[in-house]
Amino acid sequence: MRAREWVLAGSYGDPSDYGIPELPTWRVCRPDRGGIAFAARGRQPFIAAERPVTVRR
Repeated sequence: MRAREWVLAGSYGDPSDYGIPELPTWRVCRPDRGGIAFAARGRQPFIAAERPVTVRR
């Protein structure tokens, strides 16, 4: 739900003007064993996928 708020507020100005917190900055990790993980700067990954797959929408 937050993603929709960031997109809408960003389309009409600065999201902080509408009381919406700043979008977090994540780094993408690619572990040696494969996969992908996302982590906040200076922290351990909070979500990871060992075998991600491409999905068509």
